[in-house]
Amino acid sequence: MVEKMKLGEILFEAGLISKEQLQEALADHKKSGLKLGQFLVREGIVSELDMVNALADQLKLDVYRPSRHAVDPELAKIVPFELANKYQVAPFEIDDHLLRVAMPDPLGIRAMDAIEDKTQLEVEAVICTEQQLIQLHKRLYGAYTGIGGVLKGIGEVEIDDGEEKTAETEDVEVSILQGMAEKAPVVMLANSIISQAVQEGASDVHVSPQKDYVRVRFRVDGRLHEVPSPPKQLFLPLVSRLKILAHMDISISRKAQDGRFNVKMKNRDINVRASTIPSIYGENVVLRLLDTSNGVYSLERLGMAEPDRKKLETMITRPHGMILSTGPTGSGKSTSLYAILKEVNQQDIT
Repeated sequence: MVEKMKLGEILFEAGLISKEQLQEALADHKKSGLKLGQFLVREGIVSELDMVNALADQLKLDVYRPSRHAVDPELAKIVPFELANKYQVAPFEIDDHLLRVAMPDPLGIRAMDAIEDKTQLEVEAVICTEQQLIQLHKRLYGAYTGIGGVLKGIGEVEIDDGEEKTAETEDVEVSILQGMAEKAPVVMLANSIISQAVQEGASDVHVSPQKDYVRVRFRVDGRLHEVPSPPKQLFLPLVSRLKILAHMDISISRKAQDGRFNVKMKNRDINVRASTIPSIYGENVVLRLLDTSNGVYSLERLGMAEPDRKKLETMITRPHGMILSTGPTGSGKSTSLYAILKEVNQQDIT
């Protein structure tokens, strides 16, 4: 976003935050490792769209609107993904010698200079949300580009393409599996899958073997989305790598197992719970991702309608009764439970 105080003043003048909220955010956002704008959005103080509109009004910039701004896929050849990802920009239109790009930080002078040097074009910025930037990158460079980029160079892994291994062979050849799991491209592939899942806000990663291919899916907002999958011959090394990370026994493939591990990403602590279950074509692997750096949500941050939240707050203060929390995987049952416990956890209550 823009300079910390500048952004705060813009949001205050727009009536989006109070002086007290601004002072508290300025004191607390550094501890979180986030920029001021990201901190305000994460805490639910300001919506990202309201913040973008306020910045656009102040800076006299256009706001990126998908319905009005068409995306030219050919621009991916002019601005490579590495550059677009590094400077958090997305080209969407070119007119003669003028290149228009969308970016959450429209005052990023270094980004503008780098793109002008690379393209030899004049660059004009419009402001967008971070979620819109992710969507633009998907449309320009392919969905889940991080995984796709790793898969392009995966051919350097030397794996026997002979007959498919039986479950018994998988159990016996532990040393071979461990050796394959430690090859650099397999390590990169596993890291990329986890990294991309975290960036996309996925709650789960499903790795499921099929007869002729491997299916990798991310659960985002309760729904499973397919992502680029590795070749079938990389399935065993990938599963072995994930099992090693989760401290599972890679010599066992015909019994269900579970484990866990932690990863750090840009000041974020991610707890990963892993489980495997045998199937006809190999082991299914599910990774449950939990961002522990966010702490426990309050009821206000869950996004409920105010009447519903007030009803819930009334019910949880009653001395007896039962509250049922139901819904599909990833719908927020555990998050709601911990928010309720946080609300009722007082020193005078045991």
